[in-house]
Amino acid sequence: MSPARSLLCLAGLAACQDKKEAPPPPEPVVQVRDTSGVLVAELRALRPCRGAVGPVELIVGGPPLVATYGSTKWTGAAAANGTTLSRDGEPVARVFPVGEPNGTAVLDMRGVALARIAVTGKTAVVTNAATVPVRNLHVADGDTIKSDQPALTITGTQDLVLAGLLSAQELSPEVRVLAACERVLVKDL
Repeated sequence: MSPARSLLCLAGLAACQDKKEAPPPPEPVVQVRDTSGVLVAELRALRPCRGAVGPVELIVGGPPLVATYGSTKWTGAAAANGTTLSRDGEPVARVFPVGEPNGTAVLDMRGVALARIAVTGKTAVVTNAATVPVRNLHVADGDTIKSDQPALTITGTQDLVLAGLLSAQELSPEVRVLAACERVLVKDL
């Protein structure tokens, strides 16, 4: 091999060795903010899923869902009638249907909808136990969703059901995080 060709090969090898690994993609974060920009809720769509509503922060593994908050153990058991969320072994709510793009409901243990989210196109309506609409959500632009009552901005997703669950003030913070994490974890499968 000629000396010029050898130098060319060495230069090519050196260039390959100088390449740095590409940085990992940013982790997917869904944030709910009020009109003042205050962070109300946050979800990191990872495995395990990490979510926070106010001071309540959960790391949710699964499926089946499992999380601990202080000394309280939360679980989620999947069945044909949805996922039953339990606190220290006592069922408190059920999410049904699971993973559907057009909506879901979080029901109490008598089957009454604490929050029901119905999606039509780029809008969603959240109704309460009396089936009264309490909130409207719509995809604003890109990965931004707007809520009207209360006025909230949800960023990092176009999933109206996920945004509805994470912003549902009708639900306890733990149930909001568990239901939102379940949606993310089920989509991942």
